[in-house]
Amino acid sequence: MKLIKGIFVIAVISALTISCDNAKKETTEASENIEAAAEDVKDAAGEAIDASAEAIDDASKAVEEAVDSVSAKAEKVLDSAKAMADTAVKKCDGKCAKDGKSCDGSCKA
Repeated sequence: MKLIKGIFVIAVISALTISCDNAKKETTEASENIEAAAEDVKDAAGEAIDASAEAIDDASKAVEEAVDSVSAKAEKVLDSAKAMADTAVKKCDGKCAKDGKSCDGSCKA
Protein backbone atom coordinates (compact mmCIF):
# COMPACT_ATOMS: atom_id res chain seq x y z
CA MET A 1 0.00 0.00 0.00
CA LYS A 2 2.85 2.35 0.79
CA LEU A 3 4.32 1.59 -2.60
CA ILE A 4 1.04 2.46 -4.38
CA LYS A 5 0.71 5.69 -2.38
CA GLY A 6 4.33 6.57 -3.20
CA ILE A 7 3.78 5.98 -6.91
CA PHE A 8 0.55 8.01 -6.77
CA VAL A 9 2.35 10.92 -5.04
CA ILE A 10 5.14 10.81 -7.64
CA ALA A 11 2.54 10.82 -10.45
CA VAL A 12 0.71 13.79 -8.95
CA ILE A 13 3.95 15.73 -8.42
CA SER A 14 5.05 14.95 -11.98
CA ALA A 15 1.70 16.13 -13.35
CA LEU A 16 1.92 19.36 -11.35
CA THR A 17 5.51 19.95 -12.50
CA ILE A 18 4.57 19.45 -16.15
CA SER A 19 1.54 21.67 -15.72
CA CYS A 20 3.65 24.42 -14.14
CA ASP A 21 6.23 24.16 -16.95
CA ASN A 22 3.49 24.57 -19.56
CA ALA A 23 2.05 27.56 -17.71
CA LYS A 24 5.53 29.09 -17.49
CA LYS A 25 6.05 28.62 -21.25
CA GLU A 26 2.68 30.18 -22.01
CA THR A 27 3.44 33.10 -19.71
CA THR A 28 6.83 33.62 -21.36
CA GLU A 29 5.26 33.52 -24.84
CA ALA A 30 2.55 35.97 -23.78
CA SER A 31 5.17 38.28 -22.30
CA GLU A 32 7.19 38.18 -25.53
CA ASN A 33 4.06 38.92 -27.57
CA ILE A 34 3.25 41.88 -25.34
CA GLU A 35 6.78 43.22 -25.71
CA ALA A 36 6.60 42.88 -29.50
CA ALA A 37 3.24 44.66 -29.58
CA ALA A 38 4.60 47.46 -27.38
CA GLU A 39 7.57 47.87 -29.73
CA ASP A 40 5.21 48.05 -32.71
CA VAL A 41 3.13 50.72 -30.99
CA LYS A 42 6.28 52.67 -30.15
CA ASP A 43 7.46 52.50 -33.77
CA ALA A 44 4.06 53.57 -35.08
CA ALA A 45 3.94 56.50 -32.66
CA GLY A 46 7.42 57.59 -33.73
CA GLU A 47 6.41 57.45 -37.39
CA ALA A 48 3.24 59.42 -36.65
CA ILE A 49 5.24 62.08 -34.82
CA ASP A 50 7.70 62.33 -37.71
CA ALA A 51 4.87 62.59 -40.24
CA SER A 52 3.12 65.25 -38.15
CA ALA A 53 6.30 67.29 -37.81
CA GLU A 54 6.86 67.07 -41.55
CA ALA A 55 3.28 68.12 -42.30
CA ILE A 56 3.55 71.06 -39.90
CA ASP A 57 6.82 72.12 -41.51
CA ASP A 58 5.28 71.92 -45.00
CA ALA A 59 2.23 73.89 -43.87
CA SER A 60 4.44 76.50 -42.25
CA LYS A 61 6.41 76.93 -45.48
CA ALA A 62 3.19 77.21 -47.48
CA VAL A 63 1.84 79.87 -45.12
CA GLU A 64 5.13 81.77 -45.28
CA GLU A 65 5.06 81.71 -49.09
CA ALA A 66 1.44 82.88 -49.12
CA VAL A 67 2.21 85.73 -46.73
CA ASP A 68 5.18 86.77 -48.86
CA SER A 69 3.04 86.67 -52.01
CA VAL A 70 0.23 88.70 -50.43
CA SER A 71 2.75 91.16 -49.04
CA ALA A 72 4.36 91.63 -52.46
CA LYS A 73 0.96 92.13 -54.11
CA ALA A 74 -0.09 94.57 -51.39
CA GLU A 75 3.09 96.58 -51.97
CA LYS A 76 2.34 96.73 -55.70
CA VAL A 77 -1.22 97.89 -55.02
CA LEU A 78 0.02 100.49 -52.56
CA ASP A 79 2.65 101.76 -54.99
CA SER A 80 0.04 101.90 -57.75
CA ALA A 81 -2.38 103.79 -55.50
CA LYS A 82 0.36 106.27 -54.57
CA ALA A 83 1.22 106.80 -58.22
CA MET A 84 -2.45 107.34 -59.08
CA ALA A 85 -2.84 109.78 -56.21
CA ASP A 86 0.25 111.70 -57.28
CA THR A 87 -1.08 111.85 -60.85
CA ALA A 88 -4.50 113.04 -59.70
CA VAL A 89 -3.01 115.77 -57.56
CA LYS A 90 -0.73 116.93 -60.36
CA LYS A 91 -3.62 117.03 -62.85
CA CYS A 92 -5.88 118.98 -60.55
CA ASP A 93 -3.28 121.35 -59.25
CA GLY A 94 -5.72 122.25 -56.50
CA LYS A 95 -8.13 123.89 -58.94
CA CYS A 96 -11.04 121.50 -58.54
CA ALA A 97 -11.79 121.61 -54.87
CA LYS A 98 -12.56 124.59 -52.73
CA ASP A 99 -9.97 123.63 -50.13
CA GLY A 100 -7.22 123.56 -52.77
CA LYS A 101 -5.89 120.21 -51.57
CA SER A 102 -8.22 117.58 -52.99
CA CYS A 103 -9.63 116.79 -56.38
CA ASP A 104 -13.07 115.43 -57.13
CA GLY A 105 -12.07 114.32 -60.63
CA SER A 106 -14.13 116.96 -62.47
CA CYS A 107 -11.21 119.08 -63.66
CA LYS A 108 -9.14 118.51 -66.76
CA ALA A 109 -5.44 119.02 -67.12
